[in-house]
Amino acid sequence: MRKIYLHKRFDSFLIMVACTALSFFLLLTSNVSLKINDTQAMGKEVINRVVQESDNSNLKIGVKLLEDTGLEQTLLEQLPKKYKIEMSYADLYRLCEKYNEKGELSTKDLGLTSKTKLEEIINDYLIKQINNKLDEKSEEISHVITIYEYSIFGIGLLFLLAAILIIFGRALASIPLAIAALGSFAALWIFSNEAMTSLQSRVYSGILVTLSSNIWLGLIIGLGTAIVWPFLIKIMKRIK
Repeated sequence: MRKIYLHKRFDSFLIMVACTALSFFLLLTSNVSLKINDTQAMGKEVINRVVQESDNSNLKIGVKLLEDTGLEQTLLEQLPKKYKIEMSYADLYRLCEKYNEKGELSTKDLGLTSKTKLEEIINDYLIKQINNKLDEKSEEISHVITIYEYSIFGIGLLFLLAAILIIFGRALASIPLAIAALGSFAALWIFSNEAMTSLQSRVYSGILVTLSSNIWLGLIIGLGTAIVWPFLIKIMKRIK
């Protein structure tokens, strides 16, 4: 009987540790997605913004000529039907390192590629607006990046602490696990909302930045494990 109890205890603890690891993996590696469902409308808006912000009269004449001849629409139709950039918590950490090194981001850092000249213009404009936003609040951004860089290690340590406490059968494991799951989710949530608000106002109103279903799943698994764990400990003690 004692042997059966120990075996069940070991299996239960192993499942809880596996759930903790899965939550950490999903929250760290799942993507925040930037989506544009109407690239032609975005392309048109970007062209208009570039023209408005430029002092080059030749550029304005050139764009007007493209409109009059119908070539602008031909160029817009060459854009891919949809536009999507995906980035995980780990990717954001690497971007923070890149920004600290160079003081700006490039299209390469965001994985932006272009097959046509218009795509190149759009990508360049997008990265320009991102860098402008970073420059506007450079001091604040610097503090945020520092916190963000350290937070990824802090969250990793909290998940590790939770797993160790579970192995030793401590009900307190729920506290670091809940904090880690909520903290990492909150960081991604805040980033996605800030990014969407800024890009909608500066680039194109139809830009959507969303959290993938796996991020939500990671949060649910983490919080679910944190809630179930203390009750499981009580049940195991009663069985004993």
